[in-house]
Parts: sequence; structure tokens; C-alpha cells
Amino acid sequence: MNLIDSIKENEGFKDHIYKDTLGFDTIGYGFKCDSLTCDELELNDGIIEPMNKEVADKILKKKLAKLTSEVYDAIPWLNNSPKEVQEVVIEMAYQMGVGGVLKFKNTLNFIKENDYKNASSNMMKSLWAKQTPNRAKKLANIIERA
Repeated sequence: MNLIDSIKENEGFKDHIYKDTLGFDTIGYGFKCDSLTCDELELNDGIIEPMNKEVADKILKKKLAKLTSEVYDAIPWLNNSPKEVQEVVIEMAYQMGVGGVLKFKNTLNFIKENDYKNASSNMMKSLWAKQTPNRAKKLANIIERA
């Protein structure tokens, strides 16, 4: 499964505003309403809701292009990791921001050392894994198999 499909599966899709697990107004594939840019809203005729999947797909691609660049700027050595490992780190950043991923210091060090078993185990010890256990298990399993 590629990165976009994984995010779509893990986030799900809503065409209307809803509260995410942390209470933020959210729409589409987990887009926080207050983080939608003017350019992104233009894709939806300048409004937040309703949002169809075609518009949400375009917004997701824009967000991922920007986020991917931010991840590689923050973690330049990640380019040396297997593609599926890179995609897991990017998906984690999609969910919690680049700053959130950078707090996974031990996990990132294990990934840098190609010690994917310990990286996976360390991921599952986090608050993130307690808050979103299904997604964390899926992503940790991908890391462990790398």
C-alpha cells in the first residue's frame, strides 16, 4: 500500500466538519480546519464544507508534497532508509507534525542504524501508540518488516 492509500485508510474520509480525537475541527482526510490554506480552500470554491473526495484528494497531495519536503529537511538521512520506512515516518508526521515525530528520538536513532526491530518496539511504547493503537500497530509492523 502506498503512502496516500495508507493515510486515506487510517484517517478515513468525512465530507463535513467533525471533532477529531483531540477535539479539533477536522474535515476530509483528517485535515484540521484551521490549517487549511487559502490555496487549499480555493480547490473547494473557498469554503470548508461540504468537501468531496476529489477535492480532498487534491488537498492531500498538496499537503503531502509540503510535508515530505519538511520531513527530509528535518531528517536528511531518512533518504537512505527503505521507501516503506520513509513513508511510515512521513505518515507519522502527517498525523502529529514534524515536531511530533522529532520527539521520537530513540525510534529515529534505531531507524538510522537500520535496527528496525527496536524501532518498531520503541514506537509501540509511546503515548501515540496508546492514543491510536491500530494505526501505530500497522506502522510499527511495516518498520519491523523493513
